[in-house]
Amino acid sequence: MRICGLLLVLGACWTSKSSPPVGSEKPLSNTAPADARAADAAVVEDDSDKLRVTGIDPPRGDMHGGTYVVIKGRRFIKDGPRNVKVYFGSRQGTVVRFVNDGELVVQAPGGKQDEVVDVLVVFDPGGQLGLPGAFTFVDKQP
Repeated sequence: MRICGLLLVLGACWTSKSSPPVGSEKPLSNTAPADARAADAAVVEDDSDKLRVTGIDPPRGDMHGGTYVVIKGRRFIKDGPRNVKVYFGSRQGTVVRFVNDGELVVQAPGGKQDEVVDVLVVFDPGGQLGLPGAFTFVDKQP
Protein backbone atom coordinates (compact mmCIF):
# COMPACT_ATOMS: atom_id res chain seq x y z
CA MET A 1 0.00 0.00 0.00
CA ARG A 2 1.32 3.42 -0.96
CA ILE A 3 0.35 6.64 0.86
CA CYS A 4 0.73 9.89 -1.04
CA GLY A 5 -2.12 12.42 -0.75
CA LEU A 6 -1.01 15.84 0.45
CA LEU A 7 2.57 14.70 0.82
CA LEU A 8 2.68 14.35 -2.96
CA VAL A 9 2.25 18.12 -3.15
CA LEU A 10 5.24 18.41 -0.85
CA GLY A 11 7.14 15.85 -2.92
CA ALA A 12 7.17 12.91 -0.49
CA CYS A 13 5.53 9.48 -0.54
CA TRP A 14 6.06 6.32 1.44
CA THR A 15 4.78 2.78 1.50
CA SER A 16 3.06 1.22 4.49
CA LYS A 17 6.03 -1.16 4.87
CA SER A 18 8.43 1.71 5.44
CA SER A 19 8.57 4.52 7.96
CA PRO A 20 7.21 7.95 7.21
CA PRO A 21 9.79 10.53 6.16
CA VAL A 22 11.65 12.26 8.96
CA GLY A 23 9.80 15.32 10.19
CA SER A 24 6.34 14.06 9.23
CA GLU A 25 5.45 12.99 12.75
CA LYS A 26 3.29 16.11 13.11
CA PRO A 27 -0.38 15.71 12.17
CA LEU A 28 -0.97 16.67 8.54
CA SER A 29 -3.20 19.59 7.70
CA ASN A 30 -6.00 18.97 5.23
CA THR A 31 -5.23 22.25 3.51
CA ALA A 32 -2.77 22.49 0.68
CA PRO A 33 -0.16 25.26 0.62
CA ALA A 34 -1.34 28.55 -0.86
CA ASP A 35 0.55 28.04 -4.13
CA ALA A 36 -1.09 24.61 -4.62
CA ARG A 37 -4.55 26.10 -3.95
CA ALA A 38 -3.86 28.83 -6.52
CA ALA A 39 -2.88 26.20 -9.11
CA ASP A 40 -6.09 24.26 -8.43
CA ALA A 41 -8.17 27.42 -8.80
CA ALA A 42 -6.70 27.99 -12.26
CA VAL A 43 -8.06 24.61 -13.40
CA VAL A 44 -11.70 25.43 -12.54
CA GLU A 45 -13.67 26.15 -15.71
CA ASP A 46 -15.66 29.33 -16.14
CA ASP A 47 -19.22 28.31 -17.14
CA SER A 48 -20.03 31.81 -18.41
CA ASP A 49 -18.28 30.92 -21.71
CA LYS A 50 -20.57 27.99 -22.46
CA LEU A 51 -23.69 27.81 -24.57
CA ARG A 52 -26.62 27.60 -22.13
CA VAL A 53 -30.42 27.43 -22.15
CA THR A 54 -31.76 28.80 -18.86
CA GLY A 55 -35.53 29.11 -19.28
CA ILE A 56 -38.57 29.85 -21.40
CA ASP A 57 -41.32 32.46 -21.30
CA PRO A 58 -44.23 31.85 -21.15
CA PRO A 59 -44.09 28.37 -19.57
CA ARG A 60 -47.52 27.46 -20.98
CA GLY A 61 -49.23 27.88 -24.31
CA ASP A 62 -52.26 27.10 -26.43
CA MET A 63 -52.83 23.38 -27.00
CA HIS A 64 -53.80 24.23 -30.60
CA GLY A 65 -50.32 25.68 -31.24
CA GLY A 66 -49.13 29.10 -32.28
CA THR A 67 -47.90 30.46 -28.93
CA TYR A 68 -44.73 32.54 -29.30
CA VAL A 69 -42.18 31.40 -26.75
CA VAL A 70 -38.88 33.08 -25.88
CA ILE A 71 -36.07 30.62 -25.13
CA LYS A 72 -33.58 32.31 -22.78
CA GLY A 73 -29.92 31.53 -22.28
CA ARG A 74 -26.50 32.70 -23.40
CA ARG A 75 -24.03 32.46 -26.26
CA PHE A 76 -26.72 31.68 -28.82
CA ILE A 77 -24.99 33.67 -31.59
CA LYS A 78 -21.74 34.98 -30.09
CA ASP A 79 -19.68 32.06 -31.43
CA GLY A 80 -20.93 32.48 -35.00
CA PRO A 81 -23.87 31.24 -37.05
CA ARG A 82 -25.83 28.26 -35.75
CA ASN A 83 -28.75 26.23 -36.95
CA VAL A 84 -31.31 25.46 -34.27
CA LYS A 85 -34.33 23.20 -33.81
CA VAL A 86 -36.64 23.31 -30.80
CA TYR A 87 -38.80 20.40 -29.67
CA PHE A 88 -41.74 20.57 -27.28
CA GLY A 89 -41.89 16.94 -26.21
CA SER A 90 -41.74 15.03 -29.50
CA ARG A 91 -43.16 17.89 -31.60
CA GLN A 92 -40.94 20.41 -33.36
CA GLY A 93 -41.63 24.12 -32.95
CA THR A 94 -41.01 26.75 -35.61
CA VAL A 95 -37.94 28.91 -35.04
CA VAL A 96 -38.84 32.54 -35.73
CA ARG A 97 -35.57 34.34 -35.02
CA PHE A 98 -32.67 35.01 -32.70
CA VAL A 99 -33.45 38.27 -30.87
CA ASN A 100 -29.95 38.58 -29.44
CA ASP A 101 -27.22 36.42 -27.89
CA GLY A 102 -29.53 35.37 -25.06
CA GLU A 103 -33.02 35.11 -26.63
CA LEU A 104 -34.55 32.94 -29.33
CA VAL A 105 -38.20 33.24 -30.42
CA VAL A 106 -40.03 30.03 -31.32
CA GLN A 107 -43.64 29.31 -32.23
CA ALA A 108 -44.82 26.32 -30.21
CA PRO A 109 -46.63 23.42 -31.87
CA GLY A 110 -49.92 22.05 -30.55
CA GLY A 111 -50.24 19.38 -27.91
CA LYS A 112 -52.67 17.64 -25.60
CA GLN A 113 -54.52 19.70 -23.00
CA ASP A 114 -52.61 19.92 -19.69
CA GLU A 115 -49.68 17.95 -21.14
CA VAL A 116 -46.36 18.92 -19.55
CA VAL A 117 -43.38 18.44 -21.88
CA ASP A 118 -39.63 18.82 -21.90
CA VAL A 119 -38.22 21.50 -24.19
CA LEU A 120 -35.17 20.38 -26.16
CA VAL A 121 -33.06 22.93 -28.04
CA VAL A 122 -30.71 21.40 -30.61
CA PHE A 123 -27.92 23.73 -31.75
CA ASP A 124 -25.67 22.92 -34.70
CA PRO A 125 -22.91 23.41 -33.76
CA GLY A 126 -23.42 23.22 -30.01
CA GLY A 127 -25.39 20.09 -29.23
CA GLN A 128 -28.60 19.43 -27.32
CA LEU A 129 -29.71 21.43 -24.30
CA GLY A 130 -32.89 20.56 -22.46
CA LEU A 131 -35.37 22.04 -20.00
CA PRO A 132 -37.24 19.20 -18.28
CA GLY A 133 -40.99 19.77 -17.78
CA ALA A 134 -40.66 23.36 -18.96
CA PHE A 135 -43.85 23.77 -21.04
CA THR A 136 -47.52 22.99 -20.50
CA PHE A 137 -50.20 22.93 -23.20
CA VAL A 138 -53.43 24.58 -22.05
CA ASP A 139 -56.87 25.21 -23.54
CA LYS A 140 -57.01 28.95 -24.23
CA GLN A 141 -60.53 30.21 -23.69
CA PRO A 142 -61.62 33.16 -25.91
